[in-house]
This record gives sequence, C-alpha cells and structure tokens, in this order.
Amino acid sequence: MIDLHSDTIYALWERNVGESLLENTLSVTRDRLLRGGVHGQCLALFTPMHSSRIERDREKGAWEILNELHERFLTEITNAGIPQYTGCEDLREGLHAILTTEEGAPIEGRPERLETLSSWGVRIFGLTWNWENELGYPNSRDADVMSKGLKSAGIEAVSECDRLGILVDVSHLSEGGFWDVVRHTKGPFVATHSNARALTDHPRNLTDEQIRALADKGGVMGLNLCPMFLAFPDTPPHTSRIVDMVRHAEHIRNTGGEDVLAFGSDFDGIGGTLEIDGPDRTHLLIDALQKAHFTSRVIEKMFSGNAIRVLEG
Repeated sequence: MIDLHSDTIYALWERNVGESLLENTLSVTRDRLLRGGVHGQCLALFTPMHSSRIERDREKGAWEILNELHERFLTEITNAGIPQYTGCEDLREGLHAILTTEEGAPIEGRPERLETLSSWGVRIFGLTWNWENELGYPNSRDADVMSKGLKSAGIEAVSECDRLGILVDVSHLSEGGFWDVVRHTKGPFVATHSNARALTDHPRNLTDEQIRALADKGGVMGLNLCPMFLAFPDTPPHTSRIVDMVRHAEHIRNTGGEDVLAFGSDFDGIGGTLEIDGPDRTHLLIDALQKAHFTSRVIEKMFSGNAIRVLEG
C-alpha cells in the first residue's frame, strides 16, 4: 500500500496541541498505518499562505515556514520510528515516510531552491495550491484563471525537477499549467490527489483529456477521498462514499488505462463523513473494487505498483 498524499504534518503543526504521529485525533498515526499495511505514506509539507498560524507569524517568510515544517516532519518520523524513504527497496521492507511538498510559493520563484528540497529527500513537488504564486496559477472555476499557464519560473522549476529526479505534482494546478507541464516534462509527472471531472464537476478533478495525457506521459493520479471531489447527485452532503470511489476508479481505468491508477487519500486535509477515515480502513475500498471485478493485478497496480514505477523514475 502506497498513499501519495496526506496533510498530517501540516495538521500537527497548525493545530499545535501536543499531538504526534504516535498519538493524535487525526486520520494518520503510526499504528493505523501499520494496521493498514501501508509501506509508503507520502507526508506533504503543505504551506498554505492563508494559514491562521502563518498570519500570526508574519515576520516569517514562506521559505522559513517550509523549513519549520521540514523540521517537524523529521521530529515526527524520528519519534514514531518511521524511517524516511530513500529508494523503492525501502517500500518492500516495510513502512517508510515519503517526503513531498504542496504549494510552490515557498521557493519564492527561485528554482535553485529545489536543490535544497532534493537534499531533504523530497520526491514530489506541488507547483501550486489554490492561489496564484510565482510559478503559476491554480485550479479555478474562473475560466480565465483556469486557462493560464506556467510562469517562466514555473517552467524553470519543472526543468529543475526533471534534472533532480523530483516528480512534478499537478493536482492543484490550472489547466493551462497542466498542459505546460505536459510540454516541458521529459518524464512522468503525477496528480497525487485528484479524481475524474467527467463524473464530479470540480476544477480540482482532471478531465478525460488530461487523464489520457497523464497516462501517455507514464504518470499516475491518486484517487482522492475528499467528499466534494467524489460526490454524485445521490451522494449525501459532505459524505465520502466507497461506492463513489469505485465509480471514479472505474472511470479513470477506462479512460487512461490501468497504469494511471494510484491512491492519494488526502487524509488530514479533508473533512466530512468519511467511510474510509484512516489507512486502517482502506481494505474496505479494496473489497469493493474486487466486487466490481477489478482484478488482483489492477488492484496491486493501483495501490502500489504504479506508484513504485514513477517513484523509481
């Protein structure tokens, strides 16, 4: 089991109530990861520029906040006894923490800072979150914003990620930015936590054309458990249902093929009523996929094989 996205480190940092990866009231703890058979948990250094804590710490810049989040990541995995991922052999040995980032604003338009992220072991770099930054524009219901591409620093960042072996994450990116990534990446890129827009019309989800382009580049997209990215007309409000997850997985497989499927829970970055509220309950989705006639080969690819392929580079 490999999960391409969670916001647990940010949640622990933002709440600042003495919780840890060992014990908290969130979705992700070491014990829940172990019970869920997770071998690779991506832990994002998420730096939202609207954060109440960042507002309180205005004397700190985004780069300093990112460094603070990295220190929290190191403290948490050390105290929990979870080693950091350094290569795919790690994932065959047992639970490892995979370091990622979400929101490119902290590099402040300086692609050379990706060298530092690479030295930390960052494997996935998210270009944007839900606001414009020095690299590009976010997903949006405003068609003008959605059509805008990467800025020059964003294109440089994509090239630098290619050089360093860091995967570019497009989950929060504008459509124009997505197509710039397609044009400028040499290898695979990822949408760590996005679903199918043809089923749930939300700008955070990918169109069928985007899913096919992502697949053609050898990339993957992680099924997101957030209610608003899964919902159908018959879905109760603010509810994340397994039946809807299966529908999205089927559509993604049928549109982009089995090699584009992956899992990106978005645990601790989502709310609502969650039928799968932690990694120890992901087996319920696997059971449902089996009942929907997903083969064991496709399920293995979705929950580990495809992610390992892109992480290996």
